[in-house]
Amino acid sequence: MATKHSGKSTINLNKYNDREGLTISRMHFGLWLSENRRRFTRGLIIFLIVVSAGMFIYSSYNYVFYFLHGREADNQLAIDLSASLIDTQAYREANAPKDLDVGPVMTFAVADKYDFLVTLNNSNERHHSNFQYCLFAGEEELVCGGSFILPSSQKNLLIPSVSSEVRPSNVRLVITDLFWQRLNAHAIPNWPEYKNERLNIEVTDLKYNNSTSGFHGLTFKVKNKSAYSFLSVPFSIIMYNGQTPSGINVYNIDSFYSGDEREVSLFWRAAGERVTRTEVIADINILNNNVFLPYRGGSVQ
Repeated sequence: MATKHSGKSTINLNKYNDREGLTISRMHFGLWLSENRRRFTRGLIIFLIVVSAGMFIYSSYNYVFYFLHGREADNQLAIDLSASLIDTQAYREANAPKDLDVGPVMTFAVADKYDFLVTLNNSNERHHSNFQYCLFAGEEELVCGGSFILPSSQKNLLIPSVSSEVRPSNVRLVITDLFWQRLNAHAIPNWPEYKNERLNIEVTDLKYNNSTSGFHGLTFKVKNKSAYSFLSVPFSIIMYNGQTPSGINVYNIDSFYSGDEREVSLFWRAAGERVTRTEVIADINILNNNVFLPYRGGSVQ
């Protein structure tokens, strides 16, 4: 005989276990969230209204403050900036490089060609330049070329062996392109010291003779007493009659290593110039790293 169950059957929900991970606590949370959704929405709306009102009040305050005080401050700032720009312009003008001083052109006839000598002076202590030039006789262009000048230096620009059918007159040098560059104060804080360390090239035993008719003869010794080696060292040779230049020549020494000493013997055509003394000067652009040779140990200058 079957047994009858009286009353309601009881189910223990704590023993419920959903295979997909749904738990009783999650079900309670979902029910609670559904019942309170309107409250959350109302709270969010109120929060946004408060934030908007605060931003509106803050913006209005700043606008009123700017209207009362800010425009005057902006005007003063504009005046201060204008004064600063004027001061900067004045500083640039005060520290702008001075013009290159170009001396007169001296002409020397040698056979059917002509040599030229121009003295240039750069009085700027911290500026140097690479420049282009052209030599004119009247309106006729004789020759063009390029050279350099170092800070606080006088340079004898030698232009040898220029062909011309007639002796040039009214010769003038025209600088066609000159760009001043300022020394890097961090890399070169002391220019005289920097220059002396690299241009320590000594010329000794300088002897001129004209014993061979129609030719100049010159012998000298040159030693590289610097710690730097050079790919090529150009030398400017100027002959003088008293204090006046009477002729020029140029000479190069290639692969001139630190400590090297060379003996030089030169002969070249003369044109009857009177010579009482000669001057030989190394003409190296030591601000161009390409003039240096690698150290013999292998590192590069």
